[in-house]
Amino acid sequence: MSEPLIKPFKALLYEPSRIGDIGQCVCPPYDIISDPSPYYSRSPYNTINLEVPFEKNGITKYDMAAQTLEQWLAQGIVKYDQRETIYLYEQEFSVGGKNYVRKGIIPLVRLDRERILTHEETRREAREDRERLIGTMKTYTSLIFSLYEDRQDKIAEALSSCQKEKIYDFVDELAITNRFYRMSKASEIEQVARLLDSEDLYIADGHHRLSVAFKLGLPYVAIFLSPMHQEGIVILPYHRTVKLKRPRSLDELLRAVEPYFVVERQPLSTIAAATERIAGETSPAYILYPHADPSNLYLLTQKVPFFVDPAVPQTLRELKVNIGHAGVLKGLLGVADDEFSFTNEANEAVDETRKGIFDFAFLVPPTTVGEVKGVADHHLYMPPKSTYFYPKILSGLVFYKYA
Repeated sequence: MSEPLIKPFKALLYEPSRIGDIGQCVCPPYDIISDPSPYYSRSPYNTINLEVPFEKNGITKYDMAAQTLEQWLAQGIVKYDQRETIYLYEQEFSVGGKNYVRKGIIPLVRLDRERILTHEETRREAREDRERLIGTMKTYTSLIFSLYEDRQDKIAEALSSCQKEKIYDFVDELAITNRFYRMSKASEIEQVARLLDSEDLYIADGHHRLSVAFKLGLPYVAIFLSPMHQEGIVILPYHRTVKLKRPRSLDELLRAVEPYFVVERQPLSTIAAATERIAGETSPAYILYPHADPSNLYLLTQKVPFFVDPAVPQTLRELKVNIGHAGVLKGLLGVADDEFSFTNEANEAVDETRKGIFDFAFLVPPTTVGEVKGVADHHLYMPPKSTYFYPKILSGLVFYKYA
């Protein structure tokens, strides 16, 4: 009989009596932290000490993180939970004036390449950095984030009625309410594990952390599992900003796309409506905002399919973010990989382009959950920065020490 897909575990948790406000001790995952210094100043016990450590007195940053964690264990700053359980985590947040709640659970998940499906390639530098950090601490400080279907809502029903104990309840720096619980009854934990045993898992975020777990040969790793069809699954787009090494005029750029796209020149003041429009268009649609014409944007709506390379699988030929990235930018406009930058903020892309930091911004529609599942089911990869699952899972709510 095979091992169960998920099982309860004893997490390492902050000891509330030693740290005070848990909100001062958590931080975002490493890959979206541009400046770690504010988190270092919040609390001497902030997870940033483990997530983005620094070299000190000739001690590598990886050894510094491991030493810090061992000190926290010895001082009782973090402690193992009193019993094995599955944790419940929900985040209440707003996007575009609309309120959402995203719910999920945190168990240990058996590492099975046939059951855990990915949609994103990993980068060697980030993979090696996380492998050294996690391998030295023998601890995960950030969670992998995965989706599952739960088509008949049986898992959701079991979780909605389960007995639970609150561990944390706080509002973070982004005004997101974070609630964290442990399940209380062994029979309910067993029921949830049994229901999840037939589900495939689709990685939303944390591909590098997952690849490290496989590389280290871990049998299980802690993963945040969330039902993909709930309203609280929000995916924001990653927009592209481009600085060309060989300058090209706006006319040259537009001539390259006009055979395949309806091009509409609109005042920049319409950008909010335009971004809503490209998100709702059936046909692939994008916004080009050029530094050369800073008062206007160019709405591009595909009129003729052009991304028809038979070497590209059909799933990727139909993926809007891939049509924009590989088809328009790299194909029609000849943008090289080292000419791209990425941001999930449309206003930031526009502002930096207006200032001349970039030659143009290229705004894309958000990827859908269905597209993530479709790409993963076909064992394919999206282009880089295709999904921004919002909000991020906070680092420091739960630590998984695997040895």
